[in-house]
Amino acid sequence: MDADESRPAIRRGRPVERVVLPAGPARDLAEVLYRLYAEADCPRLDDLVETIAADDSLPGAPKKDLISKILSGEGLGTQQDTVTVAVAMAHAAGRGDTEKLAEKVRQLWIDARTAPASLPLARLGRAVAACDPLALEVHPTIQAHGLGQHPGLLPAYVPRTHDARLRNVADEVIQGSSRMVTLVGGSSTGKTRAAWELTQYLDRRTPNQWRLWHPYDPTRSSAVESVLDQVGPYTIVWLNEAQHYLMPAVPELGERVAAGLRTVLNDPSCGPVLILATLWPQYWQMLASRPDPGQPDPFAQARDLLTATAVIVSDRFTPEELAGLVEEGTDPRVRQAAARAENGRVTQYLAGAPELEVRYRTAPAAARAVIRAAMDARRLGHPLALPHALLARAVPGYLDDQDWDALGEGWLEQALAYCAEPCKGARGPLTRVRSRLGIGPLERGQQLYRLADYLEQTGSIERVAVYPPDTLWAAFNSTITDTGLLRALARQAEERGRYQHAVNLYRNAAERGDVHAFHALGVRRERSGDPIGADEQVLPAIDHRVPRTPQTESLPREQHADRIVIAAPYSHETTAAVVQALVREQHGDPVGAETLAIKAADRGNPNGLQILALRREQNGNLASAEALVVQAADRGDTEALRTLALRRLQNGHLAGAEKLLLQAVNRGDARALLALAQLREHDRDAVNGERLRRFGLTGAGTPAWSLDFSAG
Repeated sequence: MDADESRPAIRRGRPVERVVLPAGPARDLAEVLYRLYAEADCPRLDDLVETIAADDSLPGAPKKDLISKILSGEGLGTQQDTVTVAVAMAHAAGRGDTEKLAEKVRQLWIDARTAPASLPLARLGRAVAACDPLALEVHPTIQAHGLGQHPGLLPAYVPRTHDARLRNVADEVIQGSSRMVTLVGGSSTGKTRAAWELTQYLDRRTPNQWRLWHPYDPTRSSAVESVLDQVGPYTIVWLNEAQHYLMPAVPELGERVAAGLRTVLNDPSCGPVLILATLWPQYWQMLASRPDPGQPDPFAQARDLLTATAVIVSDRFTPEELAGLVEEGTDPRVRQAAARAENGRVTQYLAGAPELEVRYRTAPAAARAVIRAAMDARRLGHPLALPHALLARAVPGYLDDQDWDALGEGWLEQALAYCAEPCKGARGPLTRVRSRLGIGPLERGQQLYRLADYLEQTGSIERVAVYPPDTLWAAFNSTITDTGLLRALARQAEERGRYQHAVNLYRNAAERGDVHAFHALGVRRERSGDPIGADEQVLPAIDHRVPRTPQTESLPREQHADRIVIAAPYSHETTAAVVQALVREQHGDPVGAETLAIKAADRGNPNGLQILALRREQNGNLASAEALVVQAADRGDTEALRTLALRRLQNGHLAGAEKLLLQAVNRGDARALLALAQLREHDRDAVNGERLRRFGLTGAGTPAWSLDFSAG
């Protein structure tokens, strides 16, 4: 009888859960042993004990508990016992290289035993089997009353086209690769549920091996950054609504998070790791798009992280995916959704989106006003959690006189109660944010509220052209203390022509010590024709940024600005210096103004040269104005040439305008070419003007800037 025939039968058992070990010989040994264990299809430990006891050729005789420790990495055991476990599993796997394998394990055991002692790392997250999908922000679904039993919080999952791609990624991760997947789709399209199902697939393929880490406390991005270096093998990093991690109010924090995640993916000692992220399409576009040349690039790390990770989740089921969903035996919630959902939008129906829509459209005046205030606050950039005080101060502006006069006592609390009522099992239009730990997202003891995703998306589309009332801007200014958020909202006010609200928000941030707000106020004053006021706003910011020493204390403030421009690249400091240059011009120091504007332009900010040129043109100093715009054009700002040409054209100086436009054309400015064509078309050279216009509009044939029109 062969030796194999004398061994007891080995059956598959419950897999041993692994201990995460730091990089080193002990981890290398554990990897080899666990791979053998997997090749043998995770045999029962009792069967291994019997097999070892029946084989006299094996050097050791470990019992069940010791075998478990050896396989999990929790303990080494003796050299004989470790080699015995390895050879027994190799036999179970049908391998024929047991002698070579035994020698390899023996050497790894010696290396591990003689290596410096180290402690196992604490693993982040929880076992996948212990996770709650609702705590991971999988949407609750509708309740299909009267349609039979439907056990479980979630309806039976219906695989879709994107799930095949997700499982391919999971298979690669099981083989040892670290990967990231970003599910991109609109609100309530099934992104988070698909991510949850992928974790279940991993757990079925490799039971008890993976842990899921959902960072969110105290804020999502800071929770990731604080312990990212502790991410170890077999970790699923759960980044639902990844914009909260990669696009926080402080962009630098988001970039640090993205860089850290890239390091995890590319560090072999961390892997295998699976990063699961979800994003709405508009956030994907913002994060993944490369800016135009010369424009700021606030998401460079995030863009590199997301490259080639997108899996598109359609907002509707295909006819093939819908087939069979209305048959008997299907989960009644899915059957109802398939029968009633419009145009295949099954997941939206399951998430209660239709009820949310009805609740919003039919809301009483006060409740509808609360929802619209929340919509506007979110689309303007306020964080997810909306304070009670903000809503209370903003809502009156969303009510007309008749509705306002008709309100009774406690109207706001009644409106909030209406908004909080669940929609067929899904989140209501506006619901309270509750802390899980008794502490958390409460500001000064007041309640915070969250707008339902579906209504947030509805508001971002329907209200894109709506100007929020004054009460919302005033509520921002009176309830927000974060200076970065105040500045961001001030920029939103500026873009909508609400300049006084912008100034109020900038001033609030400045009074809280925000240097950039000083700069913004200075620029706002300068644009409104108040250079002296601009100087008063800019100089405190310059003083704040320049270190105070006995040497610098005695310097004039103007020299502080000089030193900043020389030392810093194009930044808020160079903007401040541009404003200071204009102040010098106003105070009768044209040489100092020009010098400072040139220094700022050399650091990438040519605005000072252009504005100085226009002022000197207005004062009749044509030669100086032309020299300044040429300096700006030499630094890439051909717009300065076009702007001055337009000013001269308005003043009747046709020849001077044509000369400036020609210089812009020779520097490759196609818009200047079109302007030159229009100038000539209305002047003395209609034929050549039409030819120029054709090139400027269509770009056909030879590139416009390669033509020589200097002869006129």
